[in-house]
Amino acid sequence: MIQYIADIEQACIALKGLVSESEIGLDIETTGLDPILDSIRLVQIATPLKTYVIDMYHVPTSVLNPLLTGGPIKVIHNSKFDAGFFYQAPDGVMVEPIFDTMITDQVLHHRGYARSLKDLSKEYLDIDLDKEKQTSDWGVEHLSEAQIQYAAQDADVLLPLKHIQEEQAMELQITSVVNLENRLVPAICWMERSGVSLDRHLWDELVKSAEAKAVQLKEKLNLSVAEHTSSGLDLFGNAIVSVNWDSPAQVKKLLSDLGVKVENTRHSTLEANRGKHPVVALLLDYRGAAKKVSTYGTDWKKHVHPTSRRIHANWVQIGSATGRMSCKNPNMQNLPREAAYRNCFRAAPNCVLIKADYEQIELRLAAEIAPDPRMKKAFYEGRDLHSVTASYLLGKSTTETVTDSQRQMAKAVNFGLIFGMGARGLSSYAQNNFRVQMDENEAAEIRRRYFEAYSGIKNWHELQSSKLETRTILGRHRILEGERDYTNRLNSPIQGSAADGLKLALINLWETRHQVNAYPVLTVHDEIVIETSKELAGKAAKWLKRCMEDGMREFLREVPVAVDITTKESWG
Repeated sequence: MIQYIADIEQACIALKGLVSESEIGLDIETTGLDPILDSIRLVQIATPLKTYVIDMYHVPTSVLNPLLTGGPIKVIHNSKFDAGFFYQAPDGVMVEPIFDTMITDQVLHHRGYARSLKDLSKEYLDIDLDKEKQTSDWGVEHLSEAQIQYAAQDADVLLPLKHIQEEQAMELQITSVVNLENRLVPAICWMERSGVSLDRHLWDELVKSAEAKAVQLKEKLNLSVAEHTSSGLDLFGNAIVSVNWDSPAQVKKLLSDLGVKVENTRHSTLEANRGKHPVVALLLDYRGAAKKVSTYGTDWKKHVHPTSRRIHANWVQIGSATGRMSCKNPNMQNLPREAAYRNCFRAAPNCVLIKADYEQIELRLAAEIAPDPRMKKAFYEGRDLHSVTASYLLGKSTTETVTDSQRQMAKAVNFGLIFGMGARGLSSYAQNNFRVQMDENEAAEIRRRYFEAYSGIKNWHELQSSKLETRTILGRHRILEGERDYTNRLNSPIQGSAADGLKLALINLWETRHQVNAYPVLTVHDEIVIETSKELAGKAAKWLKRCMEDGMREFLREVPVAVDITTKESWG
């Protein structure tokens, strides 16, 4: 049964009865996709016996607030979208508690991508939802009967869908993970609606600099080729070179002519051959500059919202099978780590950005999950694990000084070997990511010494190698098959546990937000950035640190949590 409501008094009567429900299906139709510029047109509320379709052109959003905050569980598909509109509305509030059928489906099937309500309705309920009216004009004054019927059907399927998903979660023993993800939705919505400020002048200067550097490096490449081949110079001293540096086929042929035989021109391949000819290093530098121009060019400014003057990126709550978050439009997690780029993201006037990141969190989790007594002891004593590892690999006593280059080598080994790299992979990984040279034989010997030192890690690798299902400390699961999934058998419990801990930290921020006037603006895997006034910086920093420590302590019981805090006017 459907009841269409376009009157405040009728809405109040209906909502008075709904507040006592234990759960309701909730859906909205909007005039567009932007919570700042667009508005809610219809709100659909489903109970087991009746579905209400409320016309928000005639009912203020504030009338719904007692139902939206507290009260029954709101069962929503893609709840961040709905919550974003309610939160942005005049006198708006955050919707909670929430049960998100889209997010729960991802948890059940360990998917790094989301599925539509139509797909879920067919799979779980064998119901074919008609989505013909989804793209109709919801901004018209008088909606058709077909539009009202369409709106109601989406809300109708939510409660039965939730019940099936809850049963499956219990069978898989992942209810705690489902609860974590549903508690997280308001925090993600809060961060997304807060946004972050981009200094467009600094960004423009950075783009110009990257463009000039790319041109300069291309000229150096041409001159270098001219010096080492039969190519010459023109009357103006410019190199006469016909190669297209953006063409892999032409670059491969040129390198072959210069005596550098490569199977392909991928970054890892070129890094492995960096020292074989000056052109290779120049080519890598040129590609880096060219990528910055194409990926982080002037187009980035289109993401600055015309009203808020801030970037409101789309934070994807489950962006990979491990449970990690991702980001798009734009991807704030993939920015170069160079200070120049991060400096472009700045606090509002008289405010600061406070950045907190977990120190060596994946290694700490590996030490606990394995468990490895030697690694746990190093963390418990507050020692730098990379320096400790360097001492073991080089046969040094723990009192001897470890050089920066030796620590860098150990850093490559720690991060490479906890996820199961062989000698060849370690050799390539060390060169490509840390500029550490080691041939395959050296890598094999280092690998032997590493697992001799950390026998707990070795034993855990052997145990994991035969498992078809992995679990994080919280219980997030992932089904794996085949030998090629060996790395994922090691990666998923560690990376997934790190993701769970960070998510709980964000939940802690949201659920204790009344303690300080501050809000999250960014997160990158092991890092959270908040914004607050300069006057509250000290209080906010303590709050952030406490929330992050408490979140990860749920999973690190025998290894201490360490959080590093910095306060600046920019992210850099």
